[in-house]
Amino acid sequence: MSCQHTVDVGAYLFGSLDLSERAAFERHLGGCDCCQAEMLRLAPLPGLLGRLTLEDVENLDEIPSCPPRPDHRRRVVLVCAAVLVTLALAGGILFLQAPPPPTWAAENPGTGVNGEVSMIQKSWGTEMWFKLEEVKPGARCKVIVFDRQGQREVGGWWGSDHAPDERIPGSTSFRVDQIDRLEVSDESGLLVTLRP
Repeated sequence: MSCQHTVDVGAYLFGSLDLSERAAFERHLGGCDCCQAEMLRLAPLPGLLGRLTLEDVENLDEIPSCPPRPDHRRRVVLVCAAVLVTLALAGGILFLQAPPPPTWAAENPGTGVNGEVSMIQKSWGTEMWFKLEEVKPGARCKVIVFDRQGQREVGGWWGSDHAPDERIPGSTSFRVDQIDRLEVSDESGLLVTLRP
């Protein structure tokens, strides 16, 4: 299933829509699974592009035209590793179990807002799933993700008119272990800060 508005997701994330276009897209986004999925997929791009330096951009022409030749030793190491893993699994000595995703929770006594986020490490960064309680209806909320070096990214936007048990998606290009804190706010200011 596709939606003609998925092309607007990039413009929305980069702030290229004017106020009326942005408002119309946000209304559409609340009910469109395709656009929500595309938002989750593209959300890390502004942060990743923000890390590029002028030197990185100038050296884009220096990308080799053909890939490097495969290293024979690397292939041998990979085959040996595969054999060892197979033997370990067959012998029952290796049990792989993914750790549960880290979950952070907090309550802000000043605003009365309760927040919780589960974070899932991905190859491109971190997928986040929020649950928020006691947010005033009709608010436009956002999350700012801060890493341990002081960099920050917008990790998502959403409206507060959702079911109490609904999980709200967000994402960032930062890995889970790089994230220092998450600040959830609306038009009135900071609602809750989530930390490990």
